[in-house]
Amino acid sequence: MRPDRALLRWWKGREYRRLLDEAASALAASRHADAEAACARALGLAEVIYGTDDAELSAPLYALSSAQLAQGRLDEARASSARAIAIAEAAGADTDPPLPRLLEQLAAILERQGKSDDVEALFRRMLAGHDRTREPDPVELAALLNRLGLLLGRKGARAEAAPLFQRAIALREAALGGGHPLVAEALYNAATFLEEDRPVAEREAMLRRALEIAAADPAVDGALHASILHNLAAAREALGDAGEAASLYERALAAREALVGGAHPSLRPTLVRLAQIHHAAGRPSAALPLYERARAIAEAELGPDHPVAAAITAWIEEARSRS
Repeated sequence: MRPDRALLRWWKGREYRRLLDEAASALAASRHADAEAACARALGLAEVIYGTDDAELSAPLYALSSAQLAQGRLDEARASSARAIAIAEAAGADTDPPLPRLLEQLAAILERQGKSDDVEALFRRMLAGHDRTREPDPVELAALLNRLGLLLGRKGARAEAAPLFQRAIALREAALGGGHPLVAEALYNAATFLEEDRPVAEREAMLRRALEIAAADPAVDGALHASILHNLAAAREALGDAGEAASLYERALAAREALVGGAHPSLRPTLVRLAQIHHAAGRPSAALPLYERARAIAEAELGPDHPVAAAITAWIEEARSRS
């Protein structure tokens, strides 16, 4: 190579690295348009220096996809992500970012697009890749199992989701210890999507263990703690223990109010369940203020004519007739 060409290549390589650093700084500062511009310039230089299919291109393509995703340009983000994945797969060696991270980003884009079937297929592909690995990272594998389990559970495939959650629990316990917040998360998910024909006591046992972890470790997410309390209350209610259910609903309500305030839509289910316990027990004066709060939240969120708001109004009228 002639000296002038070697110097030009060196300069382009230096400029390429500078642009990647500039893009990373812009992304960290949420200056997504600036990040995209720097990524596009870095990508153009990388194509000149390394060629259009070199593994080096996965880095600017990943960053470009991140910037496009942050700006809501999902089709462009998906195209950039897909190209990065194709390059990484063809390279057949470690890339930066690694292939699992590239696949994770594509999954995030597909989720934003509402393409649940494509997300499921991608998760299964990622799981197969982990299973082929001699020593997969247990924490990463557990996270993937948890995400696939959630996706299947929300689609109604609880029987298929259940063993995925159990694997996630076992992996997290072995890698992190039985009292880790991520174990609580996996227990909560396993209980939430337990098959309908399983005994309620199984759900209760998992939720009680999750609650023990949440109570002992302040690192457990506050919203998860509130959800554990609510679902455990529902389990106790289903088992006929209205007294403990009411106490747990009250704790769930207080925990969530501390996070989101007193008028957030996430409060409505707990308000209604607690009100109905009081209502059924012949305590309309205790039920009515809870119903009123729930109705105000429902009307603000869904509109006054929504069936949920109408149902709460009917319960209010019935409770008033008893008071």
